[in-house]
Amino acid sequence: MTCQRIEELLSAYLEGGLAAAERAEVESHLAACPDCAALAGLMKKTMAAGEGFPEIEPSPALFARLYDIPDAASRKKHVFRPVFEWLTRPSLQPVYATLTGLFIVLSFVLFHPEGRGIRKQIDIQLHRGIGTVEKLYADAGSVKGEIKALSANVVKSFNTLGLLGGDEKKQ
Repeated sequence: MTCQRIEELLSAYLEGGLAAAERAEVESHLAACPDCAALAGLMKKTMAAGEGFPEIEPSPALFARLYDIPDAASRKKHVFRPVFEWLTRPSLQPVYATLTGLFIVLSFVLFHPEGRGIRKQIDIQLHRGIGTVEKLYADAGSVKGEIKALSANVVKSFNTLGLLGGDEKKQ
């Protein structure tokens, strides 16, 4: 046997927990190896010194305090756990990816050496887009007015022909 294997078995050997075959191998190695024999001697002295200590039974109050430690730790963790679990949901990964891309573009625009020109082009395009939206909104308003006038004409025509009941005549 190697010294490393003897070191693994030495504690069980000293406590009498080895089978007869392993015990014989350990004893033969200890007789041949002075380093392992010295280690076994130190371990025997340590065990003998430990036997001299009195055994003290912990009080029930100490047991209660010790058993309460994991509960107290779990109560503290529950304060932040729902927030952390909500932030780590897989459904938020596209949001995080989008925000990351936005921050990259924003940092490029803000910190690029030609950032002033880039910001100017963005401003121009933004105002063009706003102008287009305003035109579409104005056109939609005029279409709405035309539809209202057309519906009034249709209702008037139906009233003239007598095709509508009493409720529609009020429009």
